[in-house]
Amino acid sequence: MYAGYAAGFLYRPWNSSFGADLFKNDKKMLKTTYNLEVRYYETDLMGVVHHSNYIRYLECARHQCLVELGLPIDSIERDYGIMMPVTSVECNYHFPAKMGDVLRIESRIEKMPKARIEVLSDIFNQDGKLLADAKVVLGFIHSDTRKPTRIPECLHKAFSPYFDNE
Repeated sequence: MYAGYAAGFLYRPWNSSFGADLFKNDKKMLKTTYNLEVRYYETDLMGVVHHSNYIRYLECARHQCLVELGLPIDSIERDYGIMMPVTSVECNYHFPAKMGDVLRIESRIEKMPKARIEVLSDIFNQDGKLLADAKVVLGFIHSDTRKPTRIPECLHKAFSPYFDNE
C-alpha cells in the first residue's frame, strides 16, 4: 500500500502523560504502548507520512520502553559499555498515516533476549486501524571493541520479570 513521501527526524510523544505502559500478560512477554501525533514535516503535499518515518516511530517506541524499564539507551552505552545496533527491519505497510493522526505503537518482545532482541510492533491510527506491522532485530556489541556479546546483566535483570525462567 501507499505510505507517502517526506522526511522528518525529531520525535517526541504527543502527550507526555502517555509514555510506554509496561505490563505482563498471560503469554509472558514484555509489551509497551507509545503514542505520538503525526507532524506536518513528516508528510508530503498530500498529507501522507513518508514510509521511512515509520522506522523512526518504531525507534521512539523502543527508546521509551527502555526508559520505562529504567535503562535509557544512553545509560546502557555509557554505564555498561554496550551498544544495540539494529541488524534487521521488516515493515509491512497496510494504510497510510496522515497529517494530524494520533498513532498508537504497540510493541512486544515475546522471547527473553539472549544474543539479540526481536521487537514486534503494530502501528494503529486513532480509529484503531492497523497502518503497519514490523519486526526489528537488535544485537548487543561491546562499545569499545564492537564485538558481539550476549545480553548484558543489566538488561537481563530488567527483562526477566516479564518472562518465565528462560
